[in-house]
Amino acid sequence: PSVKFVAKDRKKIALEWNALLKDRMLPYWHNTTVNSRGGYRVYDPGDRSWRARIGSLIKTNNQHDSVRGLVSQARLLWVFSHAHLLGYSAPQYNYLKAAAHGYSYLIETMLDREFGGFYWKTDVNRGVIEPHKILYGQSMAIYALVEYHRASKLADPLEYSCSIYETVQQNVHDDARGGWIEHCERDFTPLTCTGDRLPGMPDIVGFKSGDAHLHWMEALTELYAEVKDASMRDSLVEAIELLCTKFYPANVSESCEYRLSDWTPVTDDELSHGHMIEFAWLLLHAQQALGTPRDWDHFESLLRHSLRYGFDHERGGFYFRGKPNEPACDTTKFWWVQAEGLSALTDAVAHFDSDEYNSALTQLVNWI
Repeated sequence: PSVKFVAKDRKKIALEWNALLKDRMLPYWHNTTVNSRGGYRVYDPGDRSWRARIGSLIKTNNQHDSVRGLVSQARLLWVFSHAHLLGYSAPQYNYLKAAAHGYSYLIETMLDREFGGFYWKTDVNRGVIEPHKILYGQSMAIYALVEYHRASKLADPLEYSCSIYETVQQNVHDDARGGWIEHCERDFTPLTCTGDRLPGMPDIVGFKSGDAHLHWMEALTELYAEVKDASMRDSLVEAIELLCTKFYPANVSESCEYRLSDWTPVTDDELSHGHMIEFAWLLLHAQQALGTPRDWDHFESLLRHSLRYGFDHERGGFYFRGKPNEPACDTTKFWWVQAEGLSALTDAVAHFDSDEYNSALTQLVNWI
């Protein structure tokens, strides 16, 4: 189809998706997660499909419904704040009120007022159940608090964001080698089980990961955009530099998802197409916040690699993982990878308006 036809078709689908978001998706999350017991309830052990998925876990943990994880709490706080900013609030669905509900739980229950930072997991009945401090989680909390500040116009959420940034910088920044330590005890003592994957926690203990560092960059981007603090700018510049050189360089054959604390690459040369294209578009956003030129060459190098080796050109959709410059070895199509693909391809079409990107975006939209 011609580019003109493609653009018209995508506009129609965008309007349909907007209606879906307004009338069904946001109301669903509002109705199922805002919980009178505190925070957001993200899963329901009484739901048969959930029960079927987790099987015996439900039988041995009747309190599972009361658990509150930092990442899910922060992400829903961001969702409701952002929904309000976009004008989706209505008398029946007050998303600013829904955001305030999650914000209260986050600050009153999940914030560690002794050591700083947010706990990894709490329970509405039992209090703190996993006091670990995880860089990924602190990133999500800052990201959410900045957005709630924008939606509510309140000063406190931004002040908490700045405080969390200072706590992270003081306790887990690797002053000797650069980058940030990702897994810690409650008092920010680094966990010692290097090389382990702990249940329910992201990435690998003792390693530095592209995943955690790109989300830290994402949080720093939003925080710096609001505060314009020199220290935050330096941290954002450092995160960008590390991601561009150590994890997702323009020469994809030099990419590495995990490195040891001294930056020695971990010998796993499979890459996540989702993380790579996620970093591609977040890089542009970070550079825009800094007021520096956006590196479209770096962006295109990563996106084109995933389009060539990690995209289904027959049916549409991005695959999960693969080695650099080789067809994907894991052709699972995860939902979140498609979301990052939508963001990256939308940026690409808006800037270049090329047939290559138009065709890929249309295929991805049609597949979804």
